[in-house]
Amino acid sequence: MIPSAEDVELFKTLVNDNRYDFVKLAYIIFPFGEKDHELENVEPYDWQLAEWDKLSKHLSNPLTRYETYRLIISSGNGAAKTSFGAMTFLMLMYTQQVRGRITANTKPQMTAVIWPEYDKWYRHARFSEHFFEKFGESIKAKDPKRSETWRLDAVTWDASSPASISGLHNLGRAVLYIFEEAPGIPAVIWNYVSGAMTDVDTIKIWMAFGNSDDPESKFEQLMGSPEWHSLRIDTRTMKHVDPKQIAAWLREYGSEDHDEFRVRVRGLPRKSAKDSIISMEAVSAAIDRGKDFDKSQVSTLPVMLMCDPAWTGGDETVIWYMQGPYAELLERYKLDKTQGQDHRYTYHKLIEWERKLGADMVLIDQGEGTTLKTLANADEKYHWELVSFASSPNDHPERKDSEYENMRAQMYNEAEKWLKDGGALGSRIEEWLPDILKQLCWTKGTRHKTSLKKLAEPKRDIKARVGQSPDVSDGFVLGFARKLLERRPENEMGSETRSLGDRALKMPDQGMDYEQTYYEEGLYD
Repeated sequence: MIPSAEDVELFKTLVNDNRYDFVKLAYIIFPFGEKDHELENVEPYDWQLAEWDKLSKHLSNPLTRYETYRLIISSGNGAAKTSFGAMTFLMLMYTQQVRGRITANTKPQMTAVIWPEYDKWYRHARFSEHFFEKFGESIKAKDPKRSETWRLDAVTWDASSPASISGLHNLGRAVLYIFEEAPGIPAVIWNYVSGAMTDVDTIKIWMAFGNSDDPESKFEQLMGSPEWHSLRIDTRTMKHVDPKQIAAWLREYGSEDHDEFRVRVRGLPRKSAKDSIISMEAVSAAIDRGKDFDKSQVSTLPVMLMCDPAWTGGDETVIWYMQGPYAELLERYKLDKTQGQDHRYTYHKLIEWERKLGADMVLIDQGEGTTLKTLANADEKYHWELVSFASSPNDHPERKDSEYENMRAQMYNEAEKWLKDGGALGSRIEEWLPDILKQLCWTKGTRHKTSLKKLAEPKRDIKARVGQSPDVSDGFVLGFARKLLERRPENEMGSETRSLGDRALKMPDQGMDYEQTYYEEGLYD
């Protein structure tokens, strides 16, 4: 039915008079309770009204209006987050000249689940086709002069080309981003989108919704951030959710703290990512064992040092040692190039620990380790070896019979077995233990499409997803690239050699000439 001019003008007046009151707008724009309408017996949920009230206060206040409003919501199944996003977007379309983008974790999610919900609420909104028009997965103003700056588009993100989703500006008007199924959106996309929140005198709103499936996702990192309005919804608190289904899930999973129950009902993240090769429970148990571990039990076993050196991009260099069922994080630092630190600095660190511990093998990640290996060769340290994460596995004499596709998969899966078999983890600095607990669980496992052999998520993908390099974790798993069965002859004396190794070895001053070797300083005399 074509609306009358009087009805349209009355509607426009009501919308304009309440343009910053989203609770009232919800009832003005959507026919909740209207007889013979699909929404006749529907009302907004309490949490939706509460969030609209907060947004209203933010936009009503001239002092906060142009500050970015960030909202992040994690819930169990059936909390109506997508409908909240759709209604909020439409209310903004009616009241602001908003330019927005919505994305989801995958294109199928957007096409089959998210956009149909937006289409439904577009059809429910009063006079929507009088003011706007919908083309595929875009909704925009009918006015052709404003259609480019007054619209919402569904877009697909690409971690390899994150700029494709950024660059959304609408100076002096309004900008809106909505992330659906947000826990699956990698950190690199979040970082790029933040650049759209810089326009002055512009309303800027960013909303993110999801079931928190990955505890290390950027989504979960931002839950509780002071820059975000955060909300967790336990669906047991919602009247429309079937309590019998909740009870059935609880019986199936056996505990409220089961990962599936945490995600489906409580709006909490899993304790470790669903596809993680190493579980948080395994790492936590290993750390507990490490707290009271008696190192004298392994004093006769071979000692291995592992180093994952970093150089660029803000990554950390880490050094671990492993002796039988015990492993300990010794060093983690970023090279300070302004102080003249380079890979020689790390080389001297390794020499220090090699002597203190009587190391029988030193394994170095080949990525940035070539310089360290060259320095070691010059000092006739041939028990120092490079390890390529991309090389072929060595767990079986016949490559074709290996269960792993590459060395990275081997190292992570063998590390997982070591932890479950009773391995103990320690740290020279206690404050590093939480990062050990987190990082060892970051890497996800998959299968090669053709060979079906086990794969481990590459470091670059983890950095894109989590926003941080798994340096602590990669350094640890290097210990599973080789089997060390016996001590080097010069270390078999044990206590005598260790006594030599325990001599105070001072690290060189930051400004020293690194071309001056330890031999020249007489430290090996």
